[in-house]
Amino acid sequence: MDDRLEFLRKRACDAMIALAENRWADADEAFHPHATWWIIGQGELSHARVRALATETEGQLTKHDLRVMGTVAEGNKVAVELRGDMAFPDGRTYCNTYHHVVEFEGDRIIRLHEYFDTFYVRQVFGGDLYERKIETAAKQPI
Repeated sequence: MDDRLEFLRKRACDAMIALAENRWADADEAFHPHATWWIIGQGELSHARVRALATETEGQLTKHDLRVMGTVAEGNKVAVELRGDMAFPDGRTYCNTYHHVVEFEGDRIIRLHEYFDTFYVRQVFGGDLYERKIETAAKQPI
């Protein structure tokens, strides 16, 4: 594997783990200022908006483990498969699986496609509450 692909692979994995651990400053270093996320079932949002949503929903979690299950790197893209092991203060768990397709412009993430179990998210966080947050965020300027 060439050094460039290894760098992008590491950068993508490190950014995803930093986000899961709410280390926003560390994660932000990997993202281009104009980075966008496309989230299954939600559409395109700015990186800042995704951070705000994650803080509202997952910021309350007391356990923030995210494990990289595998990666594939080619050109300027890295696919990352992840498994979360997270928990609320009351002991309830949130253990979703994710697949991210991370696209780079230079050394920074410019676009990220995120796939996860949306049915499970609604079960854990509540359908109405989760959708209201996404809907509100989508209407706000990027």
